[in-house]
Amino acid sequence: MSALPSSAPAREAASGARPVARALHDMRTRRAHRAAVARVLLEAPLASAAEVASVDWGQLAELPGWCLWPDAARLRLVRVVGALFAAPGMRLWIDGRRLAIARTLIGTTTLARVMACPALPAQAPAVPPAGDLQRLFDSSGRAVLLGSLGAAWMRGVVGPLLPLADTRSALCPPAIARPLVEQALALVAEIPVEAA
Repeated sequence: MSALPSSAPAREAASGARPVARALHDMRTRRAHRAAVARVLLEAPLASAAEVASVDWGQLAELPGWCLWPDAARLRLVRVVGALFAAPGMRLWIDGRRLAIARTLIGTTTLARVMACPALPAQAPAVPPAGDLQRLFDSSGRAVLLGSLGAAWMRGVVGPLLPLADTRSALCPPAIARPLVEQALALVAEIPVEAA
């Protein structure tokens, strides 16, 4: 029988402890996320008591992290998502004034990256007058973000946290919404907030 070197048991114990420590960290992270979502639920401006009462502790982990971002960061995400949704139509613009407003709303580098994104939805919203670009980005971003959420209770909680839009606007289908939100999350993570 060969004996293990004296440091081997320590290494084995340490390697066994790593997964345990990681599991504890993950559990604490999930618990903190659920607690933060519970605070948002209780403080949501328009959340009804019935909506809040119908959500159980297990569901709280389902709400995406971006819902918990500060207002300015969440608004930036809304506008980048809206710009991604509108990009196929924006690529046809020749009006420098519209493009300048778009740059002001999401930043020069972000706009360039949005315009270069492949595989965007084919059905872009109608081209608005230049002054309505903020409304276009906000309402399109809202429709896409809400469409990316899997449950009605999530939309009820998150809706009041997003810019107001025409109440008749439809949700973007999840098959289109989810990839756009993923692209937007990658863009806002990669490109710091830009000065207009």
